[in-house]
Amino acid sequence: MTATDEELVEQVAAAVLAHPSVLRLDGGEYGVVATHLPGRRVTGVRSRDDGTPAEVAVVLRLDRPLPEIIAELRAEITRVAGRGPVDITVSDVEQAGA
Repeated sequence: MTATDEELVEQVAAAVLAHPSVLRLDGGEYGVVATHLPGRRVTGVRSRDDGTPAEVAVVLRLDRPLPEIIAELRAEITRVAGRGPVDITVSDVEQAGA
């Protein structure tokens, strides 16, 4: 994985976390949704061998219909990464205002 690939993973993580319905990134069951970078781990974004994001796992605030939120996240990930497709796993949801 090159420095550019590492930056891409971090940019995708930041873009997903910036969405108002995303409470946090999540490692998924068994913590396998992650990218291991030199000296650190980006939980919630798993990349392919070529460095492009393959899967993102999130915990969402249930403030709008899930399909709308997922569509927005996919569009933002595609904007940042310039490539797709990306699988999005919703690991958990929390009620809005809870």
